Amino acid sequence: MAATTIKLDSSVRDRLNEVAAAKGVTAGSLVEKLLDEYLWQQRIELVKQQMRNSPQEVWDEYWAEFHSMDASMAD
Repeated sequence: MAATTIKLDSSVRDRLNEVAAAKGVTAGSLVEKLLDEYLWQQRIELVKQQMRNSPQEVWDEYWAEFHSMDASMAD
């Protein structure tokens, strides 16, 4: 992996290094983990929005299938 430089305010850099040191990781790996978590949260929010916007017939089909599967697992 190629290294790169990003410009940060020195107080942000210091806080980043402090948190990374406390976790026993490098600042770069902490940034990578934080970015991965942020992107995951964005995907979750997109799915939640899509679910909220789904028409009622989609939910009706979902719940019918859910109850069908739930009943078959109870046997």
